Amino acid sequence: MFDPKTLEDDGELKDTWAVQFDKVKEKFIKGDEYQPETFSSIPIKPLYTPADMDDIPYSEIGVPGQFPFTRGNYPMGYQFMVWANQPVIGCGTPEETRARMDYLREQGMTGYFGHAHYNLVYDMATDGGFDPSDRAAQGRVGQCGMSVYSVQSMEILFKDLPLDLMNVVHIETNMSLPILAVYLAYAKSRGYTPDQLRGNSMNWYHTLDVVSGLATFPPEMCDKLAAELIWYCTKNMPRWNTTNLFGYGIEEAGANAYEEVAVIVAAGMSITRRCIDLGLDPDDFLPRFGFQIAQGNDFFEEIAKIRALRKIWAKTNRNIFRAKKPQSMQVRIHTHTSGAMLTAQQPLVNLIRTSIQGLGAALSGVQAMEIPGYDEALAIPSEDAARLALRIQQVVAEETNVDKVTDPLGGSYYVESLTAEVEERAMALIEKIEEKGGFVKAWESGYIRSVIEVSARKWKEKVNSGKQTVIGVNKYQMDEEQKIPLYQINPETERIQKERDIVYKKERDPKSHEMAMKALEETLSRFKDGDNDHSLIPSMIEAARCGATNGDMATLMKKRLGWVNSAVLVPC
Repeated sequence: MFDPKTLEDDGELKDTWAVQFDKVKEKFIKGDEYQPETFSSIPIKPLYTPADMDDIPYSEIGVPGQFPFTRGNYPMGYQFMVWANQPVIGCGTPEETRARMDYLREQGMTGYFGHAHYNLVYDMATDGGFDPSDRAAQGRVGQCGMSVYSVQSMEILFKDLPLDLMNVVHIETNMSLPILAVYLAYAKSRGYTPDQLRGNSMNWYHTLDVVSGLATFPPEMCDKLAAELIWYCTKNMPRWNTTNLFGYGIEEAGANAYEEVAVIVAAGMSITRRCIDLGLDPDDFLPRFGFQIAQGNDFFEEIAKIRALRKIWAKTNRNIFRAKKPQSMQVRIHTHTSGAMLTAQQPLVNLIRTSIQGLGAALSGVQAMEIPGYDEALAIPSEDAARLALRIQQVVAEETNVDKVTDPLGGSYYVESLTAEVEERAMALIEKIEEKGGFVKAWESGYIRSVIEVSARKWKEKVNSGKQTVIGVNKYQMDEEQKIPLYQINPETERIQKERDIVYKKERDPKSHEMAMKALEETLSRFKDGDNDHSLIPSMIEAARCGATNGDMATLMKKRLGWVNSAVLVPC
């Protein structure tokens, strides 16, 4: 990249610098080995110069908006529109969640092109496939999210909102299909057609279950369900984002930066192959893939991770899947500043952590951002914590000038060198996963989980030994616990939702409900046997229209498709 004279001068200047550096180092370290490293154990040099970029072709860096998109998807960066604010919202009843939605909207929460954007998380009961009146839902209703599971509960949540003028993100684990069906049935009751709706299904049948240890469908069936959702939306919902490759969950489980990249790319390759087998053209469905990426504490490595991910995804989709549209090669990123880095000790310090991570996300060129409340290591964020988390995004966007230059870190000797290193290590792991038969086989064999568990143990050992500082945990502890007001779920939430569920099920037409559920069960049986006429989601929509709940449909799915522990793959 650089001419010989520049590299010669660089070598001479670096030799002079090294002498000066070593003199100072001896005063502090006195002969001890000095080798800093990133959180992913990538060695860090004390100085980076042109020589560290000499082996990187300029075409690997390029300019924003052009292949391989290292420097960002779009030429303008944030200069005319900053990232979307996407706080995670969901607490207790539909009414309580709607109140939080309205409050944050009033506080300036803004989506793409100024549209309303609601990032909604479902509660533990719904995630498990249980309705509030189910015995297994006890203690889970309204916990860690909102209790929304039926057309009726969505009527309360979305009352009077213009569904065609806003984005709705449905955050659930293994219930992507039934929740989408309930939403579409609700939208139909208000006169909307699927092609008018904007939003996201997480479609986490791959990238959550591979590390969660929670109950799920068998891996091969997860692959089929994810592809079926993509097929339906590609054919019927052109404005709907079909898949969220959940890198955030991978890193939160203990993976390092390049492992996060490798696992989600391998998962994306698996889903892409399955969709092609269903007859879809990559250029028809890949533009609607999204990525949820963790933004952790290693400031520069996390930025390099996102740059490396963009390169790998672009090259994979062009070279392997023969995609032609630029949108098919772009990584559309919703970044979630790290929940794993939040501490219950001295929780206000989390405001500092998330502010730095948010700045890193902006410098990475992401499309949307979620910053957790400072109290989320302890509870669902309070109104105060949620507002301050939104204010972090607003300060970064409107007070720092970082939006005035597209990719201001492009060309940094350190960032570009580290990006190349993360890419190389991620590609090596992707190749290992492919050698094991691809993502699904590597999941079934336990290989992916074993890789992540090794990194998780290394991190824990670093923290326990004090080698890795965590303020308030292993350094600068306080004798007195820091008191902050915590959000409390209404103790009546479970009773209210349980009673609503019982009444709702009593009042629905039993004949139409029974017929719709029978048709759905038959469709699920055919789907499992490989007889896929793409009637699964339409059957679910009809069932929801006839009063079926998320729990009703989930029960049939578990019965007909299998339900296993995602870690050991034995029946639950």
